[in-house]
Amino acid sequence: MTPSAPASTTTTPPATPSTSPSPTSTVPAPRPSTVVKPPIITQAGWGASTDYNGTPEYGTEIKAAVIHHTGVDGDNLISCAETRARLRTIQQAHIAQGYFDLGYNFVVDKCGQIFEGRSGGMDLPVIGAHDIGFNTDTVGISYLGNFEKAKPSRAGLDAMARVIAWKFGMYGVDPTGTVTLTSGAEKGYSGNNVPKGTQITVPRVLGHRDTNATACPGANLYPKLGLVRALAKTPGISHALPTSDYTRDGISDLVAGTPRANSVTVVPGGVDGPVTSARKTLTQNSTGVPGATETGDNFGAATAWGDVNGDGRADLAIGAPGEDDGSGTDRGAVTVLYGPGFTSGFAYTTSGVTASGAKLGSTVTVGDFNGDGKADVFSAGTGRGGNYNVRLTGGTTTAGTITTATGAVAWLDSATGDFNRDGYADVAVNYRDTSGIGRVLRFAGSAKGLTKVGVLSVKGGRSIAAGDMNANGYDDIVIGQASTTESGAKSGGQVTMLLGTSTGFTTTGMRIVHQDTYGVPDVNESGDALGQSVSIGDYNADGYPDVLAGAPGEDLTRSGVAQANAGSALLIKGSSSGLTGTGALMVSQDTSGVPGVTERDDKFGSAVSLTDLSGYGRADLTFGAEGEDAANGIVMYLPSNSTGLGYTQTAVYSRVTLGTPAAGRLGGTLTP
Repeated sequence: MTPSAPASTTTTPPATPSTSPSPTSTVPAPRPSTVVKPPIITQAGWGASTDYNGTPEYGTEIKAAVIHHTGVDGDNLISCAETRARLRTIQQAHIAQGYFDLGYNFVVDKCGQIFEGRSGGMDLPVIGAHDIGFNTDTVGISYLGNFEKAKPSRAGLDAMARVIAWKFGMYGVDPTGTVTLTSGAEKGYSGNNVPKGTQITVPRVLGHRDTNATACPGANLYPKLGLVRALAKTPGISHALPTSDYTRDGISDLVAGTPRANSVTVVPGGVDGPVTSARKTLTQNSTGVPGATETGDNFGAATAWGDVNGDGRADLAIGAPGEDDGSGTDRGAVTVLYGPGFTSGFAYTTSGVTASGAKLGSTVTVGDFNGDGKADVFSAGTGRGGNYNVRLTGGTTTAGTITTATGAVAWLDSATGDFNRDGYADVAVNYRDTSGIGRVLRFAGSAKGLTKVGVLSVKGGRSIAAGDMNANGYDDIVIGQASTTESGAKSGGQVTMLLGTSTGFTTTGMRIVHQDTYGVPDVNESGDALGQSVSIGDYNADGYPDVLAGAPGEDLTRSGVAQANAGSALLIKGSSSGLTGTGALMVSQDTSGVPGVTERDDKFGSAVSLTDLSGYGRADLTFGAEGEDAANGIVMYLPSNSTGLGYTQTAVYSRVTLGTPAAGRLGGTLTP
């Protein structure tokens, strides 16, 4: 449904036993929901006009959710930072046409933001103007965009499912069920397809086209309604929505760690990419940060985003594996700072597990492991047996070791995703065990938190990332196997994709991509270290995530001179069956349009991030080169445009730009 043609609210369904009662202006009492309310940006938050053309009316319950798209091509092109302004425009258009207020009850966008639509009470059965003949006792949710052309993002679908689950949880409605509705408008009136008084049976989550003469919600969104229904019914549907947006402006934000200098630098995203002028540098000496900076703390060795306090803004978890305390040297610690100010939070250590040498904070990841609507923190250290802690938002902490072996582990990395689609976040931990073999350990979330499940049959490597690679609703993992030593991978490294299922991971459909894979540029060479870092994101907005993999050991030749460890990165494309080598792209400092030149030991690709830092729904490419400029390091940002990668728009952020210390090896760690 386009914003120029919302359905009318003037038609009242006939008051018969088979129809809903007549609308009323009496404000009903709100009903509690069995599902936690997701973070929603209120009308005041997006600057809605309060000069309404009338007053809200109410039904008696919510029986179904009607899914829409705004249907405007221009909505596909705007940044999520512009969603608020766009909603103000839509609201004015609706009011100008004689409708009380915005026609939809809720609006979501491609970045997963949820907005209050029509006023009157988000937790009440407000009658919208979204489905002529069926406005009463239904909730109208519109996805900003024209999905006859665009592909819906997983973030948008998940946001829609959370709203539906919350609203349906007030009335005991099964999102996967059906319902019989009675038309309250004459057939043909404003597009209504069902004669007045006629009953039809439809899914509880239906598309606008199911009742009206329209293509809404679009050829690409309508087939995804089955997934939305399934997501809305998952047991842990109260989960916190993943976010890396601490400013809550709709755009993901970047973190660059410089643990050698005990600091992290937070750079907010913007419509033109990272906004370096608004950067924040955090140390343990910063206002409100627990502890104090000490030599060797390695504060910033690992970082992760997530909404820990449930306010809709991303909070930042920071690992400091070298932290000492009264219990021992290198016990390690994790600090969680609340966005947007990062001036308050909490810190915790390896309470309950081996203290001295635990090095907690070597890896951290954040997700809602118990489905209570707030994200939790998982952390692990390389010390004896790989000590780990799981910190739930309620303050409960569980601890243990990754392996029963008594020695130290190495190459810790972790990723969060819902691998079995039960609504609870799970964790996959990559490590090298005491015998030198790469492993991946799975933890499963539940209402009680995380439980250690077991080691996968697939070897681990140096890095790991999670995402829904084949867009089927199950999160999958990608393992960066940079060395044959611990993983048995190609001598130059490889990337291995493993799919999630309802019972865990499966090797069916597993994909392995390396530099000898058909379609991949360059050739495999020993020591390239492809997979030293990996990140997942959809760079071309085709609905299937892609993978960016760093190869900091890549040797390149410039002007006939070999530049050892100059480094490069591979962009590996996703598809309906997962990763494919076809169409893969290689990026280095010798790529045409990219600033700088390859030099020995730059280690370009030491860290990578495939994240939308501009809000246009396409993941941008961010690279670290920790050896650049005599180990001062740099971060390089390469935007993804509607026509492809914007090589000539590439920006380089040096230690001077970001204010990081000399020899801090900027670009060694990036989040997300």
